Amino acid sequence: MYYLINPDYKLIYAKESTEDLYFKHTWKDMLIQISQFEWEILTHLVNNRDENVTLDFMRQSYEADKNILNQLIQYSKELELLIPEEAYDEYQKQKNLIQKQSISNWKMGISQLFSYISIPLEFIGRGNLRFYKIAKIPLENTWMELLAKNYSFQKAIQYISIILSILGIWKCLSDPHLIQNWLQFELLLSPFLLPFLLIGLIFTTFLHELAHYITYLKYGGLIADLGFSLVLGFIPFIHINTNSLHFWENQRQRVWVISAGIIMDISLLLGINIILGLDIHKVWLSHWQFFQCFIAFRIIFNTIPFIPGTDGYFLLSEWIQEPALFHEASRTLQKFKSIIFRIEVIQLKSKDYLYLAYIMMSYCFITAYYCLLALWIIAPYFISILP
Repeated sequence: MYYLINPDYKLIYAKESTEDLYFKHTWKDMLIQISQFEWEILTHLVNNRDENVTLDFMRQSYEADKNILNQLIQYSKELELLIPEEAYDEYQKQKNLIQKQSISNWKMGISQLFSYISIPLEFIGRGNLRFYKIAKIPLENTWMELLAKNYSFQKAIQYISIILSILGIWKCLSDPHLIQNWLQFELLLSPFLLPFLLIGLIFTTFLHELAHYITYLKYGGLIADLGFSLVLGFIPFIHINTNSLHFWENQRQRVWVISAGIIMDISLLLGINIILGLDIHKVWLSHWQFFQCFIAFRIIFNTIPFIPGTDGYFLLSEWIQEPALFHEASRTLQKFKSIIFRIEVIQLKSKDYLYLAYIMMSYCFITAYYCLLALWIIAPYFISILP
């Protein structure tokens, strides 16, 4: 029987210390781990199309028999990493069917615009900041990947971020009118306010995620996805899925990738001071001030470690070396429920009490996040009806 390597599996990380390879299925979101030697065996089998020749190849490294090869083939077929040639057409039909069904996700996303009030409360309990994921685009071999990998572009983004920060701080310190305008801040409404905020939110979120992506590729990241989501059912968001980051052995590099978005947001926050120092119409001055508040709000909540999915959460996870912090805390909450309702007797450890405190703080901050974000969006239009 002849086999093919499934092209939908992409290598996302190669762990040098253990010679393990991590592959991700592009449309099933399935992650698998195999050894470097197992991968060499499979590629040898596919290229030579003869199990006996591959068995001889295996015996060059260690004593092997046909059963070991058959087990590896069977395991790879179950994962669909290895596909028989005659079954590949059927696999493609299944893939096309799934992709056609996913088109309806866009229709469901549009319906969310009109039904966000009915979002189930269970999402709050899960701590999912991206209520509804509409679609994702693989960035492999795209213009965005080529641009982000370019050394000159990486340096340009770095220098622009530094220059914006320096000029923003200098403007704040040297221009007394800037502080005076803030002390006299008044939100002036116009038909352009909401579109301005939404476009600004999407653009600055893209820059935030681009900073993550550039740093991720700079330190050896392989592939990533560009995702589109709706927060609270109607607020558009862009996010980058850095697939292999939690497998990296270098903690310093992981921290830099996580921190890159925060640094970009701070430089944008300071850079807006340059615009506020210009002689612009008072309505647009008000809009830019409100937008600056919006970015400040996002920075504050994005650095809070009690909200899963934020950069602050991932930084705390790195510090205590617990990548699944929220899930561990959730399991601890289940332990306390079992003890309270006398379902079973469990011996608690000191860290369980810390996890309990963490999960309670998480629920509070997650709820506050959604409430304040919704209030921030609708506030401009409620202010207009107040006396």
